[in-house]
Amino acid sequence: MIYSGTSGYSFKEWVGSFYPEKTPAGEFLRYYASELTSVEINHTFRRFPRMDMIEKWADATPESFRFSFKMHQSVTHMSRLKNVSASVRDFMDNLMPLGPRLGVTLFQLPPFFRLDLPRLDAFLQELPPGHRYAMEFRHESWDAPEVAERLRASGVALAAADVEIGEASDVLATAPFAYVRLRKTPPYTDEEITRAGELLKRWTGEVEDVYFYAKHDDEGVAPSDVKKIETAAAT
Repeated sequence: MIYSGTSGYSFKEWVGSFYPEKTPAGEFLRYYASELTSVEINHTFRRFPRMDMIEKWADATPESFRFSFKMHQSVTHMSRLKNVSASVRDFMDNLMPLGPRLGVTLFQLPPFFRLDLPRLDAFLQELPPGHRYAMEFRHESWDAPEVAERLRASGVALAAADVEIGEASDVLATAPFAYVRLRKTPPYTDEEITRAGELLKRWTGEVEDVYFYAKHDDEGVAPSDVKKIETAAAT
């Protein structure tokens, strides 16, 4: 199953291009969920999710829709995975009203954070069970077989975060699902859409589910490009 969408949805600039004219902000999510199957929420990097807000999001979306979240910076950038079990548990507890709509929680680490296997081991052992997690390492020292082995043993995905759309990523599948992030700002050329579709097709042959997110743009073309990429992956 492919769950595809954009990084964020609450952009007033999309009214008239993606959202119909005069769509109020309170109806953005409901409309978005009628067109796409998932969304990546990034503002939780700076603010913990509020349970009352999460309850509203659940009410506005079908059970088939999936939300993915970026973990708070206090866990990834300030503490850098050290002694964070209570914070991670609180973060995940606030997402529980989503029920089956909860997709993946992404831990995006800072580019200056170097390989630390003992810290990674302790962190993975403390993750609340029963959820899907992905790790995005941004320092080259983490590109080591020992890291992939640990993620695979814990069922945690190694995020494929391509700065540009190129050939199929060499990132290993370490979980029953994949987490793919395209960081180039849309619009995408026909060639880029074809390449991204090939990337998705490759992942769907290796895992049960693929969570795929394109970077948002200011003109509101990202949602339509995501649809084109998913169509390309199906051909």
